[in-house]
This record gives sequence, C-alpha cells and structure tokens, in this order.
Amino acid sequence: MSSVIEDLSEDEEDDFQLPRKKRDDDEMDITPMIDITFLLLIFFVVCSKMDPTQMGKIPEATNGVAISAKESAVVFIEAAGKDKVVLKRIDGSEFSSDEETQTSELIEYISKELKSTLGDEKNHVMIMGDAEITVGEVTRVQKIIGDAFEDITSTYIAVKEQ
Repeated sequence: MSSVIEDLSEDEEDDFQLPRKKRDDDEMDITPMIDITFLLLIFFVVCSKMDPTQMGKIPEATNGVAISAKESAVVFIEAAGKDKVVLKRIDGSEFSSDEETQTSELIEYISKELKSTLGDEKNHVMIMGDAEITVGEVTRVQKIIGDAFEDITSTYIAVKEQ
C-alpha cells in the first residue's frame, strides 16, 4: 500500500508542474544584443569630442572672385610643422604664438588695416594660406575676426596656386 501512495504522490506532483515551452535550436533571441549595441552607440556619441582642427585640408582653388589685396586687410597663415601654424601680417611680420596674445594682436592689426582702407569704402578681410593649412586653423581665424568685427561684410579665403 505504501507503494500505491508513493505512485499517487508522484502523479500529483507531475500534475502541478507547468509544461515547458520547447524552443527550436534554430531560433535565437537577439534582443539583448540589440540593447547592448544601442548602449554602446549612445556611449560613444556622448563621450566623443568633436575637434574641428582634425577635419581636413583646404581644397585647391579652381575659380573664384578676384579680390585685390590692396583693398583688404590681409592675414597670411603658413604651416610651421605638424599641427602648427604661423600668422603673418602683410608686411611679413609674425603675430605672437600665444593664442590669447595672437587674438588681441590680430584684432588690433585688422582694425588698423580697415581704417586705412575705409576711405575707399572697402570692408573686406582676406585670409591667405596654402594646402598644408587645416580647415580648423582658418575657421579659428575667421571666428576671431567675426566676433570682433560685426560690420565686416565679407571674409575671403585665398589659396596659393601650385
């Protein structure tokens, strides 16, 4: 009789178990993989730093508007080694290598140049460089000029022909 009770108790236990869903071996749940991919994407977008100095080189000029250097304030940008540039005035003298001092010297120089050309009603700044200059350096000089001189109508970029 004890064996009958054991058999009944085993049957009762089997009745209370939920049936297991059988999964095909061919199926794979990729939801966690997608979650991780989006988390990594969000992480790299949030942690990345955009650096405009690493963008690229200025393309060669193929055509453009003829602007006289005599009617504009001219700033030369020359390469001085890897990732370094030298800013020069039209007379060939260099601006300071310290960026803060360079900014004040650049503003003072352009103010003086524009005052000498304002009699001819010209209000242009020309930035001259060559192919070794990065776009970031030209943009930095343009930003300094744009922030300091709101009345400048145009800033022209000249590229040396080869």
